[in-house]
Amino acid sequence: MWALPCRRSNPKRPGKPGSSSTRFLRKPDMHEAGLVAALAEELLRLKEREGAQRVLRFTVEIGELSGVDPEAFRWAYEILREMYAELKETEMILDLVPARFRCKICGREFPGDYFSLCPGCQSPEKTLLSGEELTLREVEFEVADV
Repeated sequence: MWALPCRRSNPKRPGKPGSSSTRFLRKPDMHEAGLVAALAEELLRLKEREGAQRVLRFTVEIGELSGVDPEAFRWAYEILREMYAELKETEMILDLVPARFRCKICGREFPGDYFSLCPGCQSPEKTLLSGEELTLREVEFEVADV
């Protein structure tokens, strides 16, 4: 899902924060190009909704276990933004989220993957805490003086 806390930015009036949120579901069979195309459409929809002149920058969190290749995602964005005049100058920031689990037996939190055993009690029983995210975390817009 995409979660969108948004900030407005105006070069003449810095810091006019605004916030909003929106979400849409990620289809499991979408590859990076499809994800980036959906992201571009969402950014343009938010720009329109906020009455902004342009999108300055945005941050996407990609979980280690999300199945999304960060380099392929970045490459797809570089190609796609050339197709959208409104996004040509937009900066994308990628934050990688490591996988973290909590043991269901002893409660210990630890990094790992789906096959990791708890380092405390060696139990395979665990709950995923983070690492499957694909989140549009922050969007910064440029807005006109009112």
